[in-house]
Amino acid sequence: MKNPSVILMGSKPGAALALITMLELEWDVKYVVISSKLKHPWYKEKTLEKIAEENKIPVLTQKEIPRVKKVDIIISYMYRHLVKPEVIELAKVVALNFHPGPLPEFAGWYFYNMAILENSNYYGCTCHYLDNNFDTGPLLKVSRFPINAQEETAYTLERKTQADMIKLFYEFCILIENGSELPKEEQNKNKMRYLSKEEFQKLKNIPKNINEESIDRYARAFWYPPYQF
Repeated sequence: MKNPSVILMGSKPGAALALITMLELEWDVKYVVISSKLKHPWYKEKTLEKIAEENKIPVLTQKEIPRVKKVDIIISYMYRHLVKPEVIELAKVVALNFHPGPLPEFAGWYFYNMAILENSNYYGCTCHYLDNNFDTGPLLKVSRFPINAQEETAYTLERKTQADMIKLFYEFCILIENGSELPKEEQNKNKMRYLSKEEFQKLKNIPKNINEESIDRYARAFWYPPYQF
């Protein structure tokens, strides 16, 4: 499929790179959808919103998306809210989410932190089909890479994951460009695990009477400047 029409829903630098990739491929990006129109003064690079504005692409919130005309593809790239069913239905070909963790075992909020706390020997990212829940849709592709959790911080692991995810996004783009059949595999429900925002906040409470190695692990698991532990 050449020059498909797209709605991109996203946040952070990864979604900005996804938008740049689609523009270079001359895809027809109809709208860029963001979580909110709040600015982040600490972020110095071009934002998703800025790149969209420079290319005369309307920037909307989800509730502002016109429901009257369908597009070929809907892409959620680290979009922070559940994509509503009526928005998913606007996709004629496919609606996908790019998630910064390998599914089904690393769904939900900030599993960078959990991978370090659990001393995981791998991490990764996922492209999956959108459904009516968070991170539960069938898998298009999962990418996994080895890590040494004893040396990682939330920041370093996030950087590695974002680099891997933009590669995964480009692979998806090539599938679309070539008219290839898109893989689809149901997630193993026995391996599904979801970390909620509330559970993530509780992880920040360091248990009493733990050793120095464990204190160091907690510190690395939540080290992500400019955010505070």
